[in-house]
Amino acid sequence: MANRVMVFAAPFTRHEPEAGEPLRAAGIEVLHGPEGRVTGAGALAGLLAGCAGSVASGERYDTQVLSMLPELRIIARWGVGYDTIDLAAATEAGVIVTNTPGTLQESVADQTFALLLALSRRVPEQIEVARSLNWRQVEGVELWQKTIGIVGLGSIGCAVARRARGFSMRVLALDPYCPLENLEALQATRVDLEQILREADVITLHSNLTPETQGMIGEEQLRMMKPTALLVNCGRGALVDQAALARALQEGWIAGAALDTLVTEPPDPDDPILLAPNVIITPHNSSMTAEASARVNAAVCENILAALAGRRPPSVVNPEVLERINLGE
Repeated sequence: MANRVMVFAAPFTRHEPEAGEPLRAAGIEVLHGPEGRVTGAGALAGLLAGCAGSVASGERYDTQVLSMLPELRIIARWGVGYDTIDLAAATEAGVIVTNTPGTLQESVADQTFALLLALSRRVPEQIEVARSLNWRQVEGVELWQKTIGIVGLGSIGCAVARRARGFSMRVLALDPYCPLENLEALQATRVDLEQILREADVITLHSNLTPETQGMIGEEQLRMMKPTALLVNCGRGALVDQAALARALQEGWIAGAALDTLVTEPPDPDDPILLAPNVIITPHNSSMTAEASARVNAAVCENILAALAGRRPPSVVNPEVLERINLGE
């Protein structure tokens, strides 16, 4: 059996050799793929040929790719999301898919509030004014005691809610699966999407991307929001109808938006969102802190070491595969 792992996740490579030391100490050869996202089934399969594991980033794993990789045993996703991995195809191929829950929420919550504050206080505009030396006052709005609507109250949404309480904000939450005790601990009120849209001063998106949530914020929803409302997306780009958002900003349906994730990354040069007013765009960077990278790198190694030793990894997202390959606990 192959004893090599290919790394595609840039934060893992950036922290080498420390990041891969647990793997090398176990006799696993650590290889590094090219910078930038690998596209095309043939190119990806060629890089992974003879590898038992992949430290995955945003490259796409589908039936075509997996059919060319008989030695692959684990796709260890760097981070939480795994929407670029066909779980059914991986299970059919006997490939374990893992992620790293509980490692990124504090970093993403920090970025969410950094963007909220930058939007509400018009920080980019303040910087431009200061550098121009043609100083003038730039009036923003406070977050203090405003209403925040959190769409998706998982670990990241909960971390955002804790920060919101520090601003004495009223917290509205959309998450039908969040336990009542979590809501009570966060002093959050469970509501539906329409109530969030109509009542929230700021809305932040942290839902998983599913067929049901794709495009959940479109023209109809944007028109329901207050004209003074701010929208932040540190979740998945496709949660928002990006063309509708660009129009909403151009025509003043809402006051501003901050996006750490887009439908296409990087965006096309002629994407209307790049020309929209009152928008802040960051390069899918919300999880990028030194502390988060260290946590994720350690979790990735733990998942890989377990799988290649014939043990159940800590965070398997396709547990059906374990019976298929007769993997022990």
